[in-house]
Amino acid sequence: MDYITIKRICLLLAIILVAELGIAIASASWQKEWAANYVSRVRESSPSWTFEGHTEEVDNFKLLLVEKDKAFIGGRNMVYYVSLPDFKDPVTLEWEADSMSTKNCKHKGKTECQNYIRVLLRKSQDRFYICGTNAYEPKCRHYTLKDGQFVMESGSGEPGTGVCPFDPSHNSTILYADGNLYSATVADSDSRDPLILQKSKNDHLMRTQPRDSMFLNEPNFVSSFEKDDKILFFFRETAIEHINCGKAVYSRVGRICKQDQGGAIRNFEDRFTSFFKARLNCSIPGEFPFYFDEIQSTTDFGQGNYRPTSDSGDRSDMIYGVFNTPENSIRGSAVCAFKYSDIADSFRGRFKGQDSFRHNWLPVSWESTPKIHPEKCTNNSMGLSFDSLDFIKSHPLMDEAVPARGGQPMLVFTSFNSRFTQIAVDWQVLAADGLYYDVMFVGTDDGRVIKAINTGTSTVESVVIEDLQIMEKDEAVTTLKVVSSRVQRSHEKLVVMSKNRILAIPLHRCGKATSCSSCVALQDPYCAWNMKMGQCISAEAGIQNIGTGKHPSCQAEEGESTSIEMTTEASTSPECKCPQVVGPDESMEVVDSIDIDFVPRPNQNRGNGRQGEDSEEFTGAKTAASSSQTVQAAGVSPDIFVVVIVVSIIASLLVGFFIGFKVQSCRFARDQDVFYDQHARSLQRGLGRNRLSSGDNPYFHTDHTSLAPKKLNHVVNMKNGKTNTETIPVTKSNKVYL
Repeated sequence: MDYITIKRICLLLAIILVAELGIAIASASWQKEWAANYVSRVRESSPSWTFEGHTEEVDNFKLLLVEKDKAFIGGRNMVYYVSLPDFKDPVTLEWEADSMSTKNCKHKGKTECQNYIRVLLRKSQDRFYICGTNAYEPKCRHYTLKDGQFVMESGSGEPGTGVCPFDPSHNSTILYADGNLYSATVADSDSRDPLILQKSKNDHLMRTQPRDSMFLNEPNFVSSFEKDDKILFFFRETAIEHINCGKAVYSRVGRICKQDQGGAIRNFEDRFTSFFKARLNCSIPGEFPFYFDEIQSTTDFGQGNYRPTSDSGDRSDMIYGVFNTPENSIRGSAVCAFKYSDIADSFRGRFKGQDSFRHNWLPVSWESTPKIHPEKCTNNSMGLSFDSLDFIKSHPLMDEAVPARGGQPMLVFTSFNSRFTQIAVDWQVLAADGLYYDVMFVGTDDGRVIKAINTGTSTVESVVIEDLQIMEKDEAVTTLKVVSSRVQRSHEKLVVMSKNRILAIPLHRCGKATSCSSCVALQDPYCAWNMKMGQCISAEAGIQNIGTGKHPSCQAEEGESTSIEMTTEASTSPECKCPQVVGPDESMEVVDSIDIDFVPRPNQNRGNGRQGEDSEEFTGAKTAASSSQTVQAAGVSPDIFVVVIVVSIIASLLVGFFIGFKVQSCRFARDQDVFYDQHARSLQRGLGRNRLSSGDNPYFHTDHTSLAPKKLNHVVNMKNGKTNTETIPVTKSNKVYL
């Protein structure tokens, strides 16, 4: 072979070795982040409306109530009533903590000794029920909104224990239904008494069983909803059924009946008789499923479909949720979708029970279940029999978990740097291809918002449309809310909230795509290419292909070329697409000949799916080059390529054997120990005794000079009042330690 051929072989060998090294590194860091079709790392790039409260203190913003284009936001000593999405002319209510409560809070060593508003319920058109933490002594008041001002009703102050959390960072939820207040929080400042509470119109209180881990075990409440004649609660808690195998946190959905009045016997006075809970199964299927056990947030219930559908009537009552793995586990997040009918079916199934604390948790047989299934809501809970109430008290857990739609997550995210925190869904967006999609917006703990859809009909095929840096990297997204308007698309916004800031951004960035191919490659249901206007716009008609991100009309329009802009420094000569091979004394220039489907601005930093700082980039979601194109790019014939592969494999084996031999030699030399070599074998000899006996083994004696039995000094016997002294050799008895 000539010099040029040898040089090509060396080049290919180096490429293969580098590729093998990259595969090894990727295997070591297990995560594989997806690549979004559009990535923005410039936080100010998207036009948005911003709302900020105190500049020097953390406001701990919480979205309390959303009504059409208005929102109530709770903060540090403040309530803000703002218009969405522009936050113009906010109406404010200032409510500071009591001086005595603040003094007690500081005396206890607390740091959040302010009044963080955490509850706001509209009881009538202009009457509101508002509660705050009040420096770890929760308090509630009634206010009336008149002429753009909040006016407190006289004598309306009352304790907020059981309604409002003590700690502003504590997870709790509350809603108002049929004139009754339902809350899920804690009843003490130490969070040792979690409860679900019902406060009726006449101030009668009902709650779950107090300090009973069978019902609630260290829960973190996420959301609550009114469905039919029931109230649903989503939360995560330490799994009591897994306690024999170690501590684990499971996601739950719990429910109570609106008509529940408690039981007639002592243990059920003012206690719910209809509280049951079921596990939410968000996992990657397989022989050993990989679970995302800790629910973080949910959407509201909406009419949607996790699959794209052409029938606008093919919708179900659904809810999406964000689930994470434990903190001390492999860092991962997932989005799962659940159907309300599946939740209801789980509560109609069998219960899970335990005969005693020594037994495993097993399904309860139908014979042992009350004939009238306890799941059924009754108008007369006071008439339930003692046997039924006794069964309810010991069996609040359902056996079957609620399955996720599609049998797997809609979106999986793995990263060492961030996790999912919040989710919002724009239900059933009609795309230009005639299909309806549920568009997911997911927030992360490093200030990003990710937009994704499922394009698969039989299986889940996630497409990540956008990955946007909305907040600062140290600002976690705490709330997401879609403000949608099918009539005026310009008013559609996504409200993004952190503890210190509230932003509103458009639901799409169609205008960023400047060509037909780049517009279609976004795979965004909001965006379509308008041939007449020559623009990528938000419309329900135009050129679009969400499934593949390619459309033949774009290739015809752009002269069979889908490449928009190349920023790499490469030769642009149209006559030759092969590498220019030059003499041995000259440099060799390789020209990229790979056809790229859609790379308006190629990604230069795709190590973990994240882009470079302060950049906006389009990236082809499925751009790749085949191995044959790589071979052609190097200018090597297939025969030589096969030889290079064989040589590289043999070389890798030889290098690996040599490294392993040297490492083993070093370990053998390091582990040589004279003391071990001379004496350790005595530990393995039976010597007719148990290995753990103290026997005659020198390791159990302080004096190793002799293994002969030692004599005791003397033995004294008393006989007939006389002392008889004898010297008798006595051997030390063996001791066996079990």
